Amino acid sequence: MKSPISVFLRATGLLCLLIASNPSSANTHPSYLTEKYCNSVVEQFVDSGMRSLDKYINEHFNPEYKGGIRNTIRFLEQRLAWLNECNDYLTDTAQTYVFHSEDDTQTIFKAINELTRELQHVRAGVEYRDDAGNNNPAPYVKRRYETLAQLVDQHHTRMLMQKQFQ
Repeated sequence: MKSPISVFLRATGLLCLLIASNPSSANTHPSYLTEKYCNSVVEQFVDSGMRSLDKYINEHFNPEYKGGIRNTIRFLEQRLAWLNECNDYLTDTAQTYVFHSEDDTQTIFKAINELTRELQHVRAGVEYRDDAGNNNPAPYVKRRYETLAQLVDQHHTRMLMQKQFQ
């Protein structure tokens, strides 16, 4: 006959194995996520996404046109969601990040969120008074965009340097 302690220890061991192997506690990712896919998402954001954003902010931004602001907010939210999804996948599978490091990734994500929030304020009607008393949110939006652009450009430079030495 087995002692109650050995039965308890076996049961505890089996319970620990069940908890550790429970699929709900494991990070699962959609099957389309791969390193190649995530690299293409980052590359698209760094290249054509930032060019499009630059053109909108520097040439077409007008606080009176709420539709353009709404579309840009949606663009940023969508890209941030894609980048976050890829970052989660890469940290779980390859112990890497979508941008150069964890700090760079979080800094770029923060800059995207700050630009999005600034645009949401403009869309909601928050007024940005300039020295003449006019509502002029453009400098505030541009400042947020320039911070993001500088961070993304630093990442792009690192990417190009890595490719050069591969």
